[in-house]
Amino acid sequence: MTLDKKHYYVTLQAGTTVAEIRDEKGSATYDFEIEATDVEVGMMRDLFNNCMHGDFMMWMHGHTLWSDMPDRDNDEYDDNLRAIYQLIYEYGTEKTKSDLEQMGLVKLLGLDREELRPF
Repeated sequence: MTLDKKHYYVTLQAGTTVAEIRDEKGSATYDFEIEATDVEVGMMRDLFNNCMHGDFMMWMHGHTLWSDMPDRDNDEYDDNLRAIYQLIYEYGTEKTKSDLEQMGLVKLLGLDREELRPF
């Protein structure tokens, strides 16, 4: 693993169920461009995996009688998704940061406020 920052292309279609991070632009579409180290990209991939697991658990608990579990699952999923957007904003190119601002996510999620960062 190298600590040099490289360009990566992030796709977050349908939440994070089909999320991916690619190191080559290629011909596929992407939502955001970031500059990050291998370690930072690994952190994002872990958050993607947490969201996929959380999505599955919401589905599982939604089909059982445990009435309070879906709320906890949903909160955890939201926290992971917010952390993903925080990292995208932190490592994002100027265009990515501008796109997030235009989408209203910077203000809505407080992505530019240091004290809210969980890391």
